[in-house]
Amino acid sequence: MKKLLALYYTIYALAVATACGFWYIFVHQHTPAFLPASTAGLVIQYSVIGYVLLSVSLGLFLFKKACDKLKKETDEAAKIDRYTKYAAIRIIVIGLGIILGIAAFYALSGYQSMIWCAAISAIGLFFCKPDQRRMELELQNDENPE
Repeated sequence: MKKLLALYYTIYALAVATACGFWYIFVHQHTPAFLPASTAGLVIQYSVIGYVLLSVSLGLFLFKKACDKLKKETDEAAKIDRYTKYAAIRIIVIGLGIILGIAAFYALSGYQSMIWCAAISAIGLFFCKPDQRRMELELQNDENPE
C-alpha cells in the first residue's frame, strides 16, 4: 500500500511540476502558444479530451473487471501482487490525464476546456486512492458458502 500511495501522490506532484514548468515556458518566457482554433490546437484539444474520456472510464471499468477475476483466485500472495500491479497501472493511466490537461492548458494559451479535462482526471484519480480497506472490499469474494 505504501508504494501505491507514494505513486498516487507522485502523480499529483508531477501535475504541480507540469503546471509550474509550462507556466514558466509559455507565460514567463513569452513563448508563443498554439491558437486553440488552429489545426495543431484542435489536434491537441481532441487528443486530450479523447484520452481523458477513455482513460477514466475504461481505467475504472477494466480495473473493476480485473478485481472480479482476482476474487476467484485462491493464492493470496499472487492475488495481492496482481492487485498492486493493476492498481499502479490504473493510477498512472488516469493520472496522465491530469498532466496532459495541464500541459494542454498552457500550450493552448489558457484554453479553459483543458483545465476541465485535468479536473475530470483528478476526480477519477480520487476514486483510485489506495487504501487497505478498499483493497479488502475490492478483493472480497461475494459468494456465500451456504
